[in-house]
Amino acid sequence: MVRLLFFLLLLICSSCSREESFLIHGDLRFVNASKAYLLEQNELGELVVLDSTDIRGGSFRFHGHVDSPTMMYVQVGRMTPIDVLVENAKINMSGSILLPDEVKVEGSRSHSDFANLQKEMMKMKWEHNNLLIEITNAKKQNDYEGVKSLTKRYNDASERLLQNTQRFVAGNPTSVGAAYFVCVLMQYFDVNKLKDIIVTFDPSIADSPYVKFLNEELALNQKLSVESVAPDFRLPTISGDTVSMADYAGQYLFIDFWASWCEPSEDRRKRIAVSYEKYRKMGFQVLSVSLDREEKAWREAVEKVPYGWTEASDLLYWESPISKMYRVHKIPYGVLIGPDGKVISINPRRYMLEAKLSNIFGY
Repeated sequence: MVRLLFFLLLLICSSCSREESFLIHGDLRFVNASKAYLLEQNELGELVVLDSTDIRGGSFRFHGHVDSPTMMYVQVGRMTPIDVLVENAKINMSGSILLPDEVKVEGSRSHSDFANLQKEMMKMKWEHNNLLIEITNAKKQNDYEGVKSLTKRYNDASERLLQNTQRFVAGNPTSVGAAYFVCVLMQYFDVNKLKDIIVTFDPSIADSPYVKFLNEELALNQKLSVESVAPDFRLPTISGDTVSMADYAGQYLFIDFWASWCEPSEDRRKRIAVSYEKYRKMGFQVLSVSLDREEKAWREAVEKVPYGWTEASDLLYWESPISKMYRVHKIPYGVLIGPDGKVISINPRRYMLEAKLSNIFGY
């Protein structure tokens, strides 16, 4: 009996001390580099190095622990990073470093789920690109029936992706890989379109940062959605005044969220400036809200390219209350608001914003 108790105690102790971990084993061809790097995105979307290891004959290893499946990236030398949804398991990577998109990742169920769904999205994007070319040609030929038919096919391709994703999640509600994929989909679809998918995930993965993010977006969507009243705010402007929603009553307003350290933000501001010059005399206004935290960097960026509209920031970075009110989880980001103070569109893409303004102002 004493021996049995000792054996059980030994088992308990050994199981408590054996922490789950991951082992990434890479075996890649055509590798000339001597180092491999394990990367992760920080809150700015930048890739930062978590670990590095030597490469011998194309072979390398990373070892560690994750609390839940986490998207990481393996970079060999200066080649394109390869995404790997890492979970605590033995994960093998094989293939040619010259074809990073075709490197096979095995051993992570989360990664396999994500990769399968990603293939469906790539099909949709390929179909969309071809249809956009056909739509452009049809417009040039004034073929309005053709444009209507092609636009329907474009929308049908989007709907098929949503339906396929919903079926997958319904059959795999504990898949963190699928949750990460739905986060990716938020770049292409409003959260309302994804609601029926998000609520399907099992409570057992509620602690995953990706599921948390999706649920937070749903909660925020109840406060900010198309046709809802835009949240009020008061922010310091670069001139030392304050600005609020009341200052734009009766006008169309586009709130542009950006930062001096975000290069794509400046590209978007240049495009918005074209619409601003075209429609500002008809009641279209722009308010740029910077998520900077350094006043000097913010001021220098504004002074370098002044656009003429109001520039505001509380210099609280991602902790700025307005960023939470307006569901800002990436930049550039924007919200179009009508003269009645209601939301017209949430983070419209370039052509969508231009199309909406054209419909509003008649040209």
